[in-house]
Amino acid sequence: MQEIRNKVKMFRPTSQDLILFDPNLNDNSTRLLKFKDDQDNRYKIFVFTDTVKLETPLTTSLLFSINYPDKVCLAKKLLFEESGIGKIYTDNSQNEQIQLCIKLLMDNLKSLNFEINEGLTVYRNSIQLTLKQDRQMLAEIEGLKKIKSIVEYNFPDETGKIHFSDLPTDLRHMLKKFESLAISDDFEREEKILTLTEKQRIDFIESIQPKLENINVFLDTFSEIQLSEGAIRLQNLAKLFIELTNQHQNKNHS
Repeated sequence: MQEIRNKVKMFRPTSQDLILFDPNLNDNSTRLLKFKDDQDNRYKIFVFTDTVKLETPLTTSLLFSINYPDKVCLAKKLLFEESGIGKIYTDNSQNEQIQLCIKLLMDNLKSLNFEINEGLTVYRNSIQLTLKQDRQMLAEIEGLKKIKSIVEYNFPDETGKIHFSDLPTDLRHMLKKFESLAISDDFEREEKILTLTEKQRIDFIESIQPKLENINVFLDTFSEIQLSEGAIRLQNLAKLFIELTNQHQNKNHS
């Protein structure tokens, strides 16, 4: 763990303990590093038993995974195999676009020289590199930055205004009320938390708490299909609820 931290020490990373199970790796991450580069790009490194996941926010319309059938958003159907890169998996919704994307990324992906148990996953709101722990990291951070730029420029998210029509009425109204807090990125969520007054925090906790069971029941309906945008944002509100509740309880016990 200390060795990995030393590799990115120029960015002055913060570190925290956690237990986060990753179904793609079938492994638990026990440590998280977070930092920004000199251009204010945000990164997270999840440390697993033999690998690390380097993650940064991304906004795109695509969903695909390289070398790992994705069990999170279900990009798990083999599209094709590319020499020097690996196996490309999708959910079969945008295959032509993904093939074009791989062509545009060809040189960048080959320069990463993926070994066994290494790969890349592109979600609509983040991009992840799975790497062995002996990687140097700085070159991989630069490589990920270039890949992100190409994907966002050529395949922007053009969904426009989202109406959350798939959500039950009560959850849709709740999400619209707290939409500005439904943040997936840890950095942005932490920054947003700092701006909330005590009254706003308590109002949020008291509003979400009675709906938690309904949220979980709704999210369970996506066990075999990709999460909708509304489901993703409900999931983000649930994460924020847990963080604010823990902070509130710690404050009361201090």
